[in-house]
Amino acid sequence: MTLLERYVFRRALSYSLGTLASLVLIVWIVQALSRIDIVKSTASAAGNVFWIALMLLPDLAAGVVPFAILIGAVQALNGLNADSERAVMAASGASPGLVARPIVILGLLGGIFVLLVAHVVGPMSARGFQNGIRAINADTITLFLQPGRFERVQDGLQLSIGEARGSSIESLFIADTRDPKAELIYFAREARISEENGRSLLLLGDGQLHRRNLSDNAVSVIEFQSYAFDLADLRPASGGDWTRSSERSTSELISPDPADSLYRDDPSSFTEELTERMTNWLYVIAFALWAVVVAAHPRTNREASSAAMTLGLIGGLGLKAAGFVAISQIESSAIWVFISFLLPLSAIVLDSYLIWSNADITHWAVYRWFVDGIEDVTVRVKRLFVPRRAAAGGAGQ
Repeated sequence: MTLLERYVFRRALSYSLGTLASLVLIVWIVQALSRIDIVKSTASAAGNVFWIALMLLPDLAAGVVPFAILIGAVQALNGLNADSERAVMAASGASPGLVARPIVILGLLGGIFVLLVAHVVGPMSARGFQNGIRAINADTITLFLQPGRFERVQDGLQLSIGEARGSSIESLFIADTRDPKAELIYFAREARISEENGRSLLLLGDGQLHRRNLSDNAVSVIEFQSYAFDLADLRPASGGDWTRSSERSTSELISPDPADSLYRDDPSSFTEELTERMTNWLYVIAFALWAVVVAAHPRTNREASSAAMTLGLIGGLGLKAAGFVAISQIESSAIWVFISFLLPLSAIVLDSYLIWSNADITHWAVYRWFVDGIEDVTVRVKRLFVPRRAAAGGAGQ
């Protein structure tokens, strides 16, 4: 890169890193607080809190990287225009590629980071997160539930035990109303916490399952000799495979074991997870190119820079929302896999064409209509408050 390209790259990188840190911190706090109900006020549980929260960070960071680069790149380009540096570059004969190349390189680096998280770090952190929750739930059941008392472990899930001796439990009662279609009540004369394949499981023995269908109030009773719960979410675990698709390696998603119980029960979850891992990095590149399209052209100080940021975020959010919808529909038809790839690739091709043709969207009628609309809304909002301040000032006199 030339000296000017390195200068643009440093500015865009610094803004992107600052935005990334802010977004990750906000989302991380929200996610951590949403799971605070699984943490009991004990030293054992508190020791796992930091580990669980830490395991959330890789996926959260990968999820916000496209928006961080979009916001950082637009901020950097707006700054160049605000300081008249972009106009000087254009007047000196610098090509549009001088500004576009550093942003594209930043997008490629962000895409590589997302690929690394999706295929290497992400599955490991997902396993660590689920194992941390399993450990907390195991401690909650065996150490901190009071015999004879009903305790709410999660919303819609209550437990009661007769007595606990280490990992063995006598008279375990579970009331599960989390399913809006059915109420489930489990009773077991004995239960124990067991470790299988490095994961904690709650194994019930010699008990009954009472199921009430909420649509017609029909009740069915099933007796069982053994029943297993995955302590990650205290839900019944079918078969012997306790690993979720998000915890699988990419090779396992590409070539799943036909005997895998999760693959037999829900093969579309493998396709969805693999498609998401393969497409997420494309959005980073598409967002970087979109930032160049909306903010790279020279502008005067009289033109609002907020329009570029607003248009950039609207375009980015729209594309990402369409991608979420496409991936969520994969279960219904395989054509959505093709659409999931087509969306970011089409955006990349369109943005690349606009940059190559040096198209200035600020000259488009739809852009002017968009900017005028923003300015009109801003003026109307200001008018709502100006009379109140004036009236307050007159009353004070």
